[in-house]
Amino acid sequence: MKIIKNINTTLLTFVLLSSLFIVDAYAQEIKHPETVVCPTDGYVNKWSSKFCIRDGTSLTAAKNQILEKLLASVKPKEIRKSKPAVLEVGMSRIFHLRDENVIIGTIVAMEGDSIAIIETAEGKLRVPSIEILEEMADLVKQDGTHFLGPILSEDDFSISIKTPYGVAVVLKEDIRSMDRYYGDKKISWTEEKRRFLSGEDVIDIFLDPTAFPLQPNVVYISGFSVGYGFTESFMLRTEFGRDIVGDLNLHPMFRLYHRSTGKSKTALSLGFRIFTRHDDRVESQRYSHWIVNDATGQRLDEAGAVDLDSVFVNIDDRTFFASTYLVLSKKQSLKSGRGKWGWHMGFETNTYLISRPDPIEGYDWDSAFKLPYRIWGGMDYDLTKRLKFLIEVYADNGHKYVALGESIRSYWDFGGTPFTVDSQIGDYRPVDLDFGFTYAVNDALRLGAHFQTPYLTLYWKFFQF
Repeated sequence: MKIIKNINTTLLTFVLLSSLFIVDAYAQEIKHPETVVCPTDGYVNKWSSKFCIRDGTSLTAAKNQILEKLLASVKPKEIRKSKPAVLEVGMSRIFHLRDENVIIGTIVAMEGDSIAIIETAEGKLRVPSIEILEEMADLVKQDGTHFLGPILSEDDFSISIKTPYGVAVVLKEDIRSMDRYYGDKKISWTEEKRRFLSGEDVIDIFLDPTAFPLQPNVVYISGFSVGYGFTESFMLRTEFGRDIVGDLNLHPMFRLYHRSTGKSKTALSLGFRIFTRHDDRVESQRYSHWIVNDATGQRLDEAGAVDLDSVFVNIDDRTFFASTYLVLSKKQSLKSGRGKWGWHMGFETNTYLISRPDPIEGYDWDSAFKLPYRIWGGMDYDLTKRLKFLIEVYADNGHKYVALGESIRSYWDFGGTPFTVDSQIGDYRPVDLDFGFTYAVNDALRLGAHFQTPYLTLYWKFFQF
């Protein structure tokens, strides 16, 4: 027993001496001062001294304080990597692990300080706390406010940061710049911008606009138009098919009202479609149901009706044409936290309210056609991270059901107005609905399909720095 006791004493002494040697060696590596001040009498002693020279008091406490300050100021990679992440129940964000796994979910329970129970779309995972990298944000708001601290939670609209003075919830749209850190890995603001844009707003429900404009410096290209986001409240588009045939046009949209919280976003926008040399055939085709043969009562949208070219006096005239719309939109996170959904309501009218082309004798505009209008209500819903469901109900006294084949023929009509969908013939439906899906091929490209003209959707958006 005496031999074992002596061995244990020897081992304990060796461990203590080794620890002191390691601490002192590390202190030498970070170049600690050559002297230390005795806390009892203020006398300067050599670092190698164990006691204050004047009164014999131990220097251990003073040396420990100096070492702590040095370690905190230098922060080598070994220390940053070993720093534990701030973990709390209810924390919802992307968790980066030391083995390079990435988990998206919410902490629903903690087993002491060692295990975090994270609920994900794939199920509940038990993750050792030591494996979760600390996530820090260093951000500056548009008004100059600066926050630095661990990220507690994050969604499509906001990010919550723990500061020494409380939790700060910052709307993402208010962020001017932000660097993010996973352990010792820095994610620059350039990459963060791309990440924020992945949570994009829907700017159209099929061919109808929402109240959310393009984000600043974003370029938009679809099968019908191109656009650009100038500011958070102003975007501009043009229909390139009309431009090709000389009908130069601009479609500005202004966001009049905007309110955003941590879980929802509401906007009201006013838009215009302005055409400088508009072909009268285009709108006459759209409202062909309201052009009537006085003798037979036949409408020009019916099968067998004469062509528009023989009905109007000056069908080749190029005139000014414009429409205006007002749309209200709201989007919010789903209760599950996995995606979002939004609803949109709008009203549009145009200059056919006060001016229309004149038909020849024997044809006339129906007296019931007084106000051209389109009223719509739509919804978008995230089914998965890449697949979105869209549905829309609308009342439109210029709407006709047009078959897929006719839509394709009209779109590729290079003898008339290419890259547009216009048709004189169709089944008049003043109230109708449409639904379909869009799929995100990547962060820029979207493909979609639905059951009304134009049937297929394609658009590409990319960020310009």
